[in-house]
Amino acid sequence: MMQRTLRACMALLCLIPEMGQSCGYDALYPNPFEQNWPGTVNIAMATATAVSREQLPPLTALTGEAGFSRSQAWLQTLKSRLQQAGVGGGISILLIDSGLWSRVRGKESLLLQLHTPGPHPNDRIMLLSEAAISAMLNGSLTIEQGLQLGIVELQRDDNQQLQRDLHKALSSQT
Repeated sequence: MMQRTLRACMALLCLIPEMGQSCGYDALYPNPFEQNWPGTVNIAMATATAVSREQLPPLTALTGEAGFSRSQAWLQTLKSRLQQAGVGGGISILLIDSGLWSRVRGKESLLLQLHTPGPHPNDRIMLLSEAAISAMLNGSLTIEQGLQLGIVELQRDDNQQLQRDLHKALSSQT
């Protein structure tokens, strides 16, 4: 009996997502001030400052499936805009509010992968808040403004190609 219970517990543990793949929408991820990826705390603080100074519209917090669905829609829209602008993949994205890592990969045809365990080793990285991605997609914030406010950070983008690609993709509102 004890051995059967132990096996059942081990099987259940295998079904629980790893912390590297969990996010705030799973109710397993801590707040953005507790994340361990470099730059996330600065973005969280800059977002709070920008909202309080009315430089960025506040965003209703959504959790669980509703929050995940909203973020999935934003990321899908971003992927579509990148594809329409002729931008290739190789971009890992962290929404710092929830800890949701995603990846846009591919060349001619882009694919969005949600709930990745972290950035791909060769990817350029974009860190941003949910309020920032919402504002950039609705056209009220440019990538340059996001970078200046500190609510967006681009990593592994030494030649600023990702910034140019995002400018091109976000300027083509559809």
